Amino acid sequence: MYKLTCFLLTVVVSSYPIKLPPEHQEFLDNLHRICIDKTGVTEADYAAYDMVNNPHDPKLMCYMKCLMIEAKWMNPEGAIQYDYIIDTIHPDVKDIIVTALSKCRSIPEGENLCQKASNLNFCLYGADPVNWYLV
Repeated sequence: MYKLTCFLLTVVVSSYPIKLPPEHQEFLDNLHRICIDKTGVTEADYAAYDMVNNPHDPKLMCYMKCLMIEAKWMNPEGAIQYDYIIDTIHPDVKDIIVTALSKCRSIPEGENLCQKASNLNFCLYGADPVNWYLV
């Protein structure tokens, strides 16, 4: 539960004034490393990602899919796990995240799961651009 909570805090509410415990930050760092390794995205690709001008960057779409599957936001078949996200969210940020997710229940499927993950992230960004952040 704490792993998903950390992921949600970072993805959706990075500017929210909550200091993550070191073990949560360690989980996020590990998640990032896992998905960098699995997808071949470089740190330079990650640092250059621009949600505003290039939201569906092919280099980052499968990275987003990896993050979502590793954090159990999406199952391997591509179903977004909305109930799981909401049920495991930290109470301090639940209202913010539920509000953003409620605007993203109907996203385009895309041609593959990478594109679907990108579509969800793009929707979450549109729902709350101030607090959206890519792990």
